[in-house]
Amino acid sequence: MLPFALQVALLILVLGGAIAYIGNYVGKYIGKRRLTIFHLRPRHTAIAITIISGILIALTTTGVLLMISQDARTALLGLDKLRRQINDKTQELRATNEALTKLDQELEQKTLQLQAAKNEVGSLQRAKASLKKEVKTAREGQVVFRVGEVISLSLIQAGPERDKLEAGLKQIISAVKVEVSSEDLERAVSALADKDSRYVVKLIAGRNVLWGEKVPARIELAENKLIYSSGGEIAALEIPAGLSAAQIEQQIMKLLRGSHNSARETGVLPDPSGSLGSVPYSEISELAKKIKANNKDVYLKVAADRDIYAIGPLSIRFKISYK
Repeated sequence: MLPFALQVALLILVLGGAIAYIGNYVGKYIGKRRLTIFHLRPRHTAIAITIISGILIALTTTGVLLMISQDARTALLGLDKLRRQINDKTQELRATNEALTKLDQELEQKTLQLQAAKNEVGSLQRAKASLKKEVKTAREGQVVFRVGEVISLSLIQAGPERDKLEAGLKQIISAVKVEVSSEDLERAVSALADKDSRYVVKLIAGRNVLWGEKVPARIELAENKLIYSSGGEIAALEIPAGLSAAQIEQQIMKLLRGSHNSARETGVLPDPSGSLGSVPYSEISELAKKIKANNKDVYLKVAADRDIYAIGPLSIRFKISYK
């Protein structure tokens, strides 16, 4: 069977040939008979018939194509619509390309942000690992001294003999097994050489020190002056009658805390443990029972049990006055 395009071509040839033949026949017939149409001369009438034949060929060919070919109908009747569709699709394609380009840019930006986030996570993980290591060291390592903590308190007699002062300070340093810089030692010797009284030598931790580490320290000096004379009042408190023994004990403990605070403010130095001294609980309990048994208003005073100097300790005794 012949292809569709060839069938159409043959049909057009046949129709065109037939119409041309008929037109030629009609033209000759009219020419022989010398007929006229529209009052034209015979010669002009023949020419008109030829033109009409050509028009019929064109119209017939077009009509056949439109009847048997969808592509022909689309080309002749829907060309403008097709152009508009092509234009619309072109614009849609352009918009799609722009959207894809924008999407690619956003994707690239997100990729960069993701990489930055990964870098930050890596940094945080390294910081976390370092922190865990520090925590592990802190947990496993026993902190012996903290920076600024008093390691020891000792007494030394100031005076002009620098060699004696240096030897005394070195002995104090050696006894507690710390390390003091030569500059700090020289500074302390120079300060003591200009004095003539007794001084407290405080060795202060220069940093946090774990068990087994060397202990860097610095020297601080304080004059061992008299703070309280024997019998001198340190603090006092009124205790009303009618309190229970437990309540009286609480008042005595409050008085002791006040006396320690007052002593610190006045210049008594706490020992390396941070204490100024202590009173046995049995003494506090017996004192509370005694006050309770008398059932009177009491003026309770804490006094120095002996001369108390800056180096301490805070040795005290209680004095009771009944109202």
